[in-house]
Amino acid sequence: MKRPLLTVLLIVGVFVASAAPVPGGDRLNINQALNYKHAEIFQSTDRDLLVYGGAGAGKSYSIADKLLLQGIINPHERQKIVVVRKTLASLRKATLDIIERRAEALKRPFRLDRSSWTARCGNQTWIFTGINNREDYQKIKSLTDVNFIWANELTELREYDYRELSLRLRGEKSTGKYGYRQLISDFNPIGKTSWIYERFWQRLPDSALKLRYTVLDNPWADPGYVNQLRRSAEDDKNFHKIYFLGEWGELLGVIFNWDVVPLPEIRFDEIFYGGDFGYSIDPAALMKIYRKADEYWVEEKIYETELTNPALAKRCKEEGVGPYDDTYWDSAEPKSIQELNDNGLNAKPSRKGPDSVRAGIDFLLSKKIHIVEGSPNLAKEVKSYIRKKDKDGRNLPVPIDFNNHAISATRYGITTHAHAEGVYISQSKEDVY
Repeated sequence: MKRPLLTVLLIVGVFVASAAPVPGGDRLNINQALNYKHAEIFQSTDRDLLVYGGAGAGKSYSIADKLLLQGIINPHERQKIVVVRKTLASLRKATLDIIERRAEALKRPFRLDRSSWTARCGNQTWIFTGINNREDYQKIKSLTDVNFIWANELTELREYDYRELSLRLRGEKSTGKYGYRQLISDFNPIGKTSWIYERFWQRLPDSALKLRYTVLDNPWADPGYVNQLRRSAEDDKNFHKIYFLGEWGELLGVIFNWDVVPLPEIRFDEIFYGGDFGYSIDPAALMKIYRKADEYWVEEKIYETELTNPALAKRCKEEGVGPYDDTYWDSAEPKSIQELNDNGLNAKPSRKGPDSVRAGIDFLLSKKIHIVEGSPNLAKEVKSYIRKKDKDGRNLPVPIDFNNHAISATRYGITTHAHAEGVYISQSKEDVY
């Protein structure tokens, strides 16, 4: 359902009239801030809204914008907004960062209390929570008067979780002309075996408005990233179908089956780090790796773009990396490794060779590896880390080179450190380890 007469332009008019001037005396140009290709997201008043599709489509940004704009459309009414992901740690590292940046871009007074993980934004109260344990469920069941819920990365949740969230959506409808309540969910359509497909496409197809977007609907997407997604059809048509076209598919040949667990309270044999460089399109990544015998736990610490090497070194130190901690990085960038060392890190090159990717993957497959809760990007990469296919659809020994920065950092760290400790991991005479 769409608001009659209320278009995105009306939202813009209300917002521009109330927007504070930016430094220099100019008001915010809302035409450069909102994604008008996502107009249906802003206009929908349906109780259940599913926003799904390909990678890089800007779905989360428009959902954050929509929720922030609700406080402008009805500025004199209190609103309660609940944002949920499987774990609060994942929510803090990914979704919350988007919301804070969008609030800043839209000149909204977003004040976050990190002790309670709640925020005030004008007339709005934002509540951030996981839905992963008994304490989380008790918190959710205690919520009242909720106007909007955002279920981020819905594929991480169960149908039971979705039903429980839906029961919380019982806040007072706005007395204004455009008042409504809404449960918004976002996800990538990875597999038709998901409960999401069974519920919303088969059993209850009319129970929610379903909006699909791709990277082509994101006017701010980097052209290089768009081309990378477009070319993925050469490696795997199903991958291309999901991440470029944003359509339902089934990823075949997923390489790793790492579970997501809390970090155990045990005495580890050692702790070290693996890192991957990035800047504009690709994020820089840092993984903290815990080892106990032949078992590893990997915790995502950094996954950010626009970090120069000095800024990356600073972020590493902020995340607790000491001057004597072993960190392993892509050996193809010796200058970057030297800059990290110049800025106080103990940065070392990864072991590479003609067949090192395949050999490193084989070594990781031989070990028991867990993802530590609160590592959202690593967990997401693992779900889509698949092998390339030949023209006949058979798996090749190497993976699709896309969205694998956290995995590469993990591979650099574990395989290189194992070699340094005297564990021979080469799989062929061509490997250089």
